[in-house]
Amino acid sequence: MLYKHKYKPSIVGYIHLLLLCFLLFISALQIPRISTLITILLPVLAIVDKLMGWQLFSINKILLKQTKFIQPLLILTIFCIVYWTTINDYGFLDKETSWLSYVAQIMRILSFYIVGFSINYSRLPAYPYNTIIVMTSLVGSTIFYSVLSVLKTLQIRPSLIEQRQYLDYWTDKEWPATGVGGFLCLGLLYIVVIFYGYKHKKESKLFYLFFVLISAIFVFFSFNATVLLQNRLALIATAIGFVTIGFLLQFRSKLKFITLPLFVGLFAIVSVGLNILEIILSTVLAQFGVFNERFLSRGTESGRFDNYQVALTEIWQYPFGGREFKLPETKWVHNLWLDVAYDAGLLPMFLLLLYFILHIKCFLKILNSDLPKIVIVYFSTMSIGILLNMSLAPILAGFFGEFVMVCFFLGVIARLSGEVEISKKYQLSSQRGLYSKSI
Repeated sequence: MLYKHKYKPSIVGYIHLLLLCFLLFISALQIPRISTLITILLPVLAIVDKLMGWQLFSINKILLKQTKFIQPLLILTIFCIVYWTTINDYGFLDKETSWLSYVAQIMRILSFYIVGFSINYSRLPAYPYNTIIVMTSLVGSTIFYSVLSVLKTLQIRPSLIEQRQYLDYWTDKEWPATGVGGFLCLGLLYIVVIFYGYKHKKESKLFYLFFVLISAIFVFFSFNATVLLQNRLALIATAIGFVTIGFLLQFRSKLKFITLPLFVGLFAIVSVGLNILEIILSTVLAQFGVFNERFLSRGTESGRFDNYQVALTEIWQYPFGGREFKLPETKWVHNLWLDVAYDAGLLPMFLLLLYFILHIKCFLKILNSDLPKIVIVYFSTMSIGILLNMSLAPILAGFFGEFVMVCFFLGVIARLSGEVEISKKYQLSSQRGLYSKSI
């Protein structure tokens, strides 16, 4: 089997895995300055790893060739330079914040993408389940931060919750509920992984039990915080996740024939139907008393769908961005790519879009691999949640930490898909060798 561990786990290996998860957990807590410090420590850890010969990080020519990792990395680098330079020229950056801090943000994006790809998962214990463990350390950290912020708001200024706002746990700064909505969305999606992973729990009963315990905590706190903030994204994503994962598992053998235009068309259909689903779900939940009357009186939260219509029309007339046209509702379009076009123009928008498109093939390779089903279900489910977050929230414009986590996630997907392909070729060459010997 593809996922049998090639190396005997050692105590040192478990220590390395725990250290890596700890650093990622701390980095995602959104603590000012600490996140920047972790960004510096991760590359330092890679250097120490090279000197000590731990092989915690590794990138070889075969893997680079198989994944074409340099292409998306180069595109992401160009995007960051163009985007931040442009919004700086327009004066959109905080004047009280030094330019060095924005350079640190760019370095954080690039370093987390590189780290996500360069971690040598096959050398660490519990491969390939350790990819889930590593990602869960990041997701768990963001949920912890979200719950702490909501609890602090309830204790100090509970009136903010009614206005769908919260206080940042570390800075006491007020943020809209969308700020933690994306994190809570990913936490609630763990119930989808548990549901579809149950059928295949025999692949690793111990890991499944561990995963159920962690997921139960995530789902409990994510659901309660979602209800308090009246954020529908998590519930909508969960409903879509159940349906989509069921479809992917049923027809995944045929998905290798899906072309990019068909994939984009499917995404467009889902996006259009999302508004209808949001209204239906909000009405049903309001009738059961889960949410208040706001959900009955307003089907499209914050008027973001009105913003989409205006943005999709106006960005072509203002190809260099600059926020030249007025949005009907909020100050953000509430879509990652449209917000980039609104701020900095079409060029960075297309660069960012291309960056994500290059990872679709990686996702399809994982989907059609013989990896454990729970690994396939996990990365498919998280991909759905991340895609919805990017489509419905101003991630880069308003919630930088989530964008960093997305880049790390894409790095993990690229690495895992590369190892899948290399393993397939190795198995194929071994089978040919045995066949030639038998002749």
